Amino acid sequence: MKPAKVLILIDRLGRGGVAQVAMNVALSLNRDKFEPIICTTRDKPRNGQDILLREAGIQLVELNRQTRAQLFSWKPLLELLPDIAILHAHSSGSNFWGRLWGTLYHVPVIVTQEHTAVAEKSRPKQWLDRGLTPLSDKIITVSDYDRQEYIRRENLPPDKVETVYVGIDMNRFSAAMSQSEARRQIGCPANKWVVGVIARLAPQKNHKGFLQALALLPPGLRANMHCLLVGSGALQADLTREARQLGLAEQISFLGERQDVPVILRALDLLALPSYWECLPSVISEAMAAECPIVATAVGGVPEMIGDTGWPLVPPGNVPALAEAMTAVWQAPPAERRQKTAVARQRVQRFFSREASVAHLERLYGDLLRAKTPQSDQTLVKPGFDETI
Repeated sequence: MKPAKVLILIDRLGRGGVAQVAMNVALSLNRDKFEPIICTTRDKPRNGQDILLREAGIQLVELNRQTRAQLFSWKPLLELLPDIAILHAHSSGSNFWGRLWGTLYHVPVIVTQEHTAVAEKSRPKQWLDRGLTPLSDKIITVSDYDRQEYIRRENLPPDKVETVYVGIDMNRFSAAMSQSEARRQIGCPANKWVVGVIARLAPQKNHKGFLQALALLPPGLRANMHCLLVGSGALQADLTREARQLGLAEQISFLGERQDVPVILRALDLLALPSYWECLPSVISEAMAAECPIVATAVGGVPEMIGDTGWPLVPPGNVPALAEAMTAVWQAPPAERRQKTAVARQRVQRFFSREASVAHLERLYGDLLRAKTPQSDQTLVKPGFDETI
């Protein structure tokens, strides 16, 4: 039996998490069972993804649409659809068009995936997505928290919504490099307690509250601390001013956007993520895979990621609680930190690795295909995803 053709529809292949999910799926699907094709509707790939796909023998279709009214740009996609078994669209724009074209061209299985918190979507967009729900065979969310929120806010049928965790490449986060070598490479102090935030410099991430928490650390820790802020955004000038006012200017390094996140995580003694809201931030699973201690806020899917590892979770916006949690990690005996980091890495391997995520998706694809075409090959994939956390 020929592999089922899977069309992955996405606005663009950039540096963001949505693009990484699409790439992980395309590059990791079992090619004996599924033939992936990626279609980008907007920008062309800018970070070498086209080269990776070409080397892997995966077809890339680039529509390069400039406006919504540019309907003729869809022609290359529409020519593919009669042969597609599964259309898997990502985020609101591609979800809309994927549902529309997939239904018109009778694609057997249409899967739409939500990557943002439902609260971030405008009311009109929520109403539109709710109205188009019957056109999706399955709606994927990236955390159980988001699943419940989508069901509640968009009044979705619970059996139509499924959580598929975003997976990471565990091999990128092995501990082959020593911490001292990692610090030498990125140019941070070798003899300090190094804490970092890896996130866009945006209000959602609450860097300001994080800086205020650093100012509340015990004097001995504060004097021996250095902070790395990794990411770009409009708030850098404001955060620089805040650090100066708190007397922390000499202890803060703004590193901007970086491609060497595994090296940075290896250099850290603690990763902090003080966000006001999240869906399923990959930096948490990356830190867990890199065996880096974590302090985060209990928002979105973060508690699902932390699970039973023992790393502290704090309420969003609670600056004293954030300072206390960071202090507790600093004061923990080395053996306790090692035990927690080992448990965390095992947890990522089981639930948040690329292999676990793609295996779940393959089972879901197979279940949906069997439901639509019962006479098809029942050996395509094993049914059901019954792992529990």
